[in-house]
Amino acid sequence: MSTPPDTGAARVRPPRTLREAWVALAGLSAVFLFEMLDNSILNVALPTIGRELHASAVALQWVTGAYAVMFGGLMLAFGAAADRFGRRRVMLAGLALLAAASLATAFVTTAEQLIAVRALTGVAAAMTTPGSMALAFRLFRDDRLRIRATTVITTAGLAGLAIAPAAGGFVLAVAPWQVLLLVNVPIAVLAIAGVRAGIAPDDPAGLHRDPWTSSARCWARRRSSWPSSPPRSSCTKAPPGGGRGRSPRSPPPERSCSSCASARPATRSSTSRSSRARSSPVAWPTRPPPGSPPPASATW
Repeated sequence: MSTPPDTGAARVRPPRTLREAWVALAGLSAVFLFEMLDNSILNVALPTIGRELHASAVALQWVTGAYAVMFGGLMLAFGAAADRFGRRRVMLAGLALLAAASLATAFVTTAEQLIAVRALTGVAAAMTTPGSMALAFRLFRDDRLRIRATTVITTAGLAGLAIAPAAGGFVLAVAPWQVLLLVNVPIAVLAIAGVRAGIAPDDPAGLHRDPWTSSARCWARRRSSWPSSPPRSSCTKAPPGGGRGRSPRSPPPERSCSSCASARPATRSSTSRSSRARSSPVAWPTRPPPGSPPPASATW
């Protein structure tokens, strides 16, 4: 007897509680924490960065603006790439890029190098943001668990956003400003470990390889679920005037065929007229014989 092939989707059972998925939730919470923590904690260190790197005000604006420009400009593109190549795969690649870009902060000596590092960090954020909530929804099947998981992930990110300025000021008092960006390295490592261990690999059947083909299949499935319309009569009597003056909601007139017209019974008015014609023929006046006077009522 043959056994069905063992697939990854069949082996992975969806968790029934948040405690069963705490590893994946820790990884996704670390991703959202980085998104909220990174840019806000750097704003505290801008005066120190300007003094040590001899950066102008325009350069300091680009230190924060490069991250926002790359993040906002590429987020939709990487969201489409995640649907095409896999959300888990794109997120892991973004986390690896985040760790590398944050580690490169230790070797920055000019403002231009810091701007380049911040641009790479923005690319990494654009790669990880679209999949954070999508993977949380894919992790659970129950809508209540999905809502609770979203609440946990959002709470972790908002907590990081709230404590970032105070934590950044405390770190600057005892350590150089590079430490504020190097903190992304352990966050990225924690997120990679949680996502790899707690979330199953992407299912090839759920990927959208061709957006046009996927839209066509979705439209075909929707059309197949529609109720079929009742068959219309092949021929009916057209309204007088050839269909002119019809209301917009009335059906269009259709031609009548000779077979249906011959099979259709005659109407009452046509039957009565034909019977009267047979029962009472018209008496046409006749010419009188020669020599007889014509009647007074006869007219010729």
